[in-house]
Amino acid sequence: MKLIFSFSMLLFVSFHLSAHNVVGGVYVSGFDIEGEAGFSNGAMAKTGTLVKVFDQTGIPLGEVETDDEGFFVFTAKKRITHVFEVNMGSGHTLKMQLPAEELPESLGAAGVIKSNAPSKSTATQKEAAEVTSLMLEKAIAKQIKPLRKEIQALKEKSGFRDIIGGIGYIFGLLGLLAFLRERKLKANV
Repeated sequence: MKLIFSFSMLLFVSFHLSAHNVVGGVYVSGFDIEGEAGFSNGAMAKTGTLVKVFDQTGIPLGEVETDDEGFFVFTAKKRITHVFEVNMGSGHTLKMQLPAEELPESLGAAGVIKSNAPSKSTATQKEAAEVTSLMLEKAIAKQIKPLRKEIQALKEKSGFRDIIGGIGYIFGLLGLLAFLRERKLKANV
């Protein structure tokens, strides 16, 4: 009887405890780096959560804050690898890295926009093509953002099958214990 009571209490308590991981992502949208931070249970970072931005060597590049949905935007000034660090309290820290290769090539390593400007008409055509390219990148990024969020949530989510499997595993162990106990009692008689 004590075993059944203990098992039922364990199940009751385990349903109220929900472990969660810190999840997030950073994405390029033109010269902007958009990101999001939250927990695997769907809760997002609180409004005003500080996001620190560093280069690979640890030199600070700037700071931004999250909005009410856990999103943030940082404008890249150099085509270098950016490291984002988000401290969401209670030991929940998230580090994300955006490789330099994902930033536009027009953003130079020194932070200046590259242009060779051989003639005014050629420069104007290149600028128009670059603006169109940036607009296209932003439009695609806007459409992909919800999909990335949904994929990340699905990766972190425990499904019904996982829960039933865990309960079956527990019942199997309890059955094994009952079998061994019964066998021991028969051996003593």
